[in-house]
Amino acid sequence: MTRALAHRGPDAEGYYADDDVALGFRRLAVIDLATGDQPLAAPQRRGVIVYNGELYNFRELRAELTRAGHAFRTESDTEVVLHAWLEWGPEALARLNGMFAFAVWEPHRRTLILARDRFGIKPLFFWQEGSALVFASEVRALLAGGIPPRRQVDSQALHDFLNQKYVRPEGCFIEGVKNLPPAFMAEVSPAGLRLQRYWSPPRQLLRLNRREAVERSREVLARAVARQLVADVPVGVFLSGGVDSSTVLALAQEAAGRPMEAFTVTFAGHRVLDEAPAATQTALHLGCVHHLMPVSPANVAIDLERLVRDLDTPLGDATAVPTWYVSRLARTRVTVALAGEGADELFGGYQRQRWDARMDRLGLPGALILPVLARLAGRPLSGRALARLRLPPSVSRYLDWSQVFPPALLASVWGEGVTLPSAAGETEREAEFAARLSADPLGARLWADTVRFLPGDLLPKVDRMSMAHGLEVRVPYLDCELADLVLSLPAAVRVGKWGDKRLLRRAAGRWLPRAVAWRRKQGFDVPIGAWLRGPLAGALRDILEEARVDAGGWFSGSSVARLVTDHLSGAADHGERLWVLLVAELWRQHVFQVPAEVRW
Repeated sequence: MTRALAHRGPDAEGYYADDDVALGFRRLAVIDLATGDQPLAAPQRRGVIVYNGELYNFRELRAELTRAGHAFRTESDTEVVLHAWLEWGPEALARLNGMFAFAVWEPHRRTLILARDRFGIKPLFFWQEGSALVFASEVRALLAGGIPPRRQVDSQALHDFLNQKYVRPEGCFIEGVKNLPPAFMAEVSPAGLRLQRYWSPPRQLLRLNRREAVERSREVLARAVARQLVADVPVGVFLSGGVDSSTVLALAQEAAGRPMEAFTVTFAGHRVLDEAPAATQTALHLGCVHHLMPVSPANVAIDLERLVRDLDTPLGDATAVPTWYVSRLARTRVTVALAGEGADELFGGYQRQRWDARMDRLGLPGALILPVLARLAGRPLSGRALARLRLPPSVSRYLDWSQVFPPALLASVWGEGVTLPSAAGETEREAEFAARLSADPLGARLWADTVRFLPGDLLPKVDRMSMAHGLEVRVPYLDCELADLVLSLPAAVRVGKWGDKRLLRRAAGRWLPRAVAWRRKQGFDVPIGAWLRGPLAGALRDILEEARVDAGGWFSGSSVARLVTDHLSGAADHGERLWVLLVAELWRQHVFQVPAEVRW
């Protein structure tokens, strides 16, 4: 199982076992290169830990624990996490500023603790049956251990995947396997398994004026980036042309006092989606060492199987492809990279956030008048948009903005071998959304992206695609101090009336030229429709061949074949839908169909 994770930890492996538990670990050495091996035990075996991630305030916590009488044998943050748990128990989790998934075994209590960071930056999958529980950072490690023994697709996960391109943060594609939700801990003991949430995004809003909010954000953001530069290995930055990563780069260079290495993806022949020109302009202004990573569909066709394998479980976000390539390039120069994930969710970077909130104000009159105005303007609304106008505000309506397969089309591609799940709602999220709606309607949408889209899509994408190359990616916008501040501000202060990320743009003006700080959001996207008509067309036909799809039972071969034909002929653009189907079907063919001895 640990060797199935060698890509995540290429530097060392270690094991611990007693009568009740066996722990295995693969290490990527980033801090305390000499003495930071795991599993790591406390004196008198009071606790044993395996830990994946980085703790950015470990030096402050170490000093506090030393004053409380704890003695340390290493310089690692891992040992600080272990002693923090032994000193404070569950209260320690709220004090950890970092990204992590860890397990602490307490032999005297015969109790195992599993915990995951607030936003789900680091993964932790588990399976339980009877008195047995098995956990790992990736599903492929569970599969390598023969877990679960009866392998079957989770129909709710498949349904969510076709709808949104990703699975709910607590879900998994394989029935019986769960993902420990972000901001949760699990206690496993002879009494059973108990889950407990230890943190929720704050509801109480800070009342700061615009100037105060900008100044506070600048101070805290600068501290967050400086904290996340701590490492005993080289650190770089993922750079797009936007304000998010440009601000991180500027602050990293200021804190480090030297030019940083920055890495950017470029799509030759796709000027609309190519961020390289804007990123190059920023790099020249800041004086960093800039590396460009060209991504071509011909290379993607060659690397397709490995790309899907490295996703671990299906993820339909095509931007995973350039993330995989830029991570491969970065790993040749650095071991750690900073990225801009989280800024759009905290500061309001998506148009859907504003438009969905505006729909609340339209009400029934708007639902009647807007379609007429849109038709007169020559831009009639789609049936999906019209249906959305008539629905009350909810998480479900909000998620519908990024729906991939509308209900009728989803029903047509659903295979006979999988039971279509009942319309399973998200009761807890819906209740929380409703509670936030009255106080801050736009803020409720930002909250929904923070607890659903961010841990379901963006963070798994970055984690899996970077760790596939043994590269650790850190996300300063999700630093606990910064997130606590920003999430406590009304959305109107964070976003602005007519644009996006106004607070961040104003704060960034101290370090970036106005043209960069206020550059219109382009969005990180991939020309997947064109690629599937070009060099990827052969793989598309082969993987989604009608008989193979029918044999698998997940999808209807004839319905999928019609989508392929319409797309390749130019009759329709089904690029996004076909990529989702291609990823799921290729993964199914290799994980569910191929003999165990030659599986990924």
